[in-house]
Amino acid sequence: MMHRALIPLFLFTTVLNAQEEWADFEVEEAVEIATLAESSRQAAVAGDAAAQLQLARCYFTGSGVPKSNEKGLYWVRKAAEQGYADAQSLLGECYKKGQGVERNHVEACRWWVKAAQQGNLEGMYRLGMAHLSGEGVQKNEQLALAWLERAASAGHIEAMCSLGFCRLQGVGCEQNFAEAAILFEKAAATHHPNATFWLGFCKLHGVGTRRNQEEALQLLLKAADALSAPAMVQLGRCYELGLGVQADADKAFDWYWSAARMENTEACYRLGCMLRDGRGCKSNKDKATKWLKKAAEKGHTGAQQKLDEMQQTP
Repeated sequence: MMHRALIPLFLFTTVLNAQEEWADFEVEEAVEIATLAESSRQAAVAGDAAAQLQLARCYFTGSGVPKSNEKGLYWVRKAAEQGYADAQSLLGECYKKGQGVERNHVEACRWWVKAAQQGNLEGMYRLGMAHLSGEGVQKNEQLALAWLERAASAGHIEAMCSLGFCRLQGVGCEQNFAEAAILFEKAAATHHPNATFWLGFCKLHGVGTRRNQEEALQLLLKAADALSAPAMVQLGRCYELGLGVQADADKAFDWYWSAARMENTEACYRLGCMLRDGRGCKSNKDKATKWLKKAAEKGHTGAQQKLDEMQQTP
């Protein structure tokens, strides 16, 4: 039996050894990353498109080299101009985000078309989403679905989620709850937070699948743990209304608060309502106004109505 007096020293030594091992690991990892960046540079200069893309990613992330969006853009463009589909897709993303270059949705779509035509799944997905929103290309829901279906059928998880949402809402197609639930379940199997949320939503309300509130809550908690703000809002609603759990205004408030801090519009609205009414918290009209204004500024009509009501009430 170990003497109790030795336990603190034993634990200290164990932790110290673990810290030293971790420090050695970090040094080795840094050397490996720097070596990878240098080998990529040599191959990139020689014209290897895959190496050019790898070097671009090193610059974008600051892995083994000083972070530089401009140098990242230089090398990803080099690879894209050689017809390398992965680079074309990433270059389109750079134009969409304005990463190392001025934001240009039309130019982004031009590169996504090139990537998608070569069978690049990310290019297909991005092009599909562009046709859904009409950013950089003519809005065309049917064409959007065609690209999303191609990407989803080949296993692209984000495309599965987006296609599932289209089926759920009837965007570019007839509503089909069963197909939506199947797509969400396939994507959720990869632990994708958005898909996990939507599958939980479907199971909670019996949309396209058998209603199972216990499974739904587990899925929503899993998605919330992965920082899915919509899942947090749905959990807030569950505790506010007593869906599958005992109603608990305090817990509802906490979930809305977590999602509102992530700038979720619906959460800002719900949090503002609870602060106004003093549910799960002390009534605070100033804070209620603050959160309702945040929601209203993002186009939430219900939030603006609440603000108007508060102004009319002395």
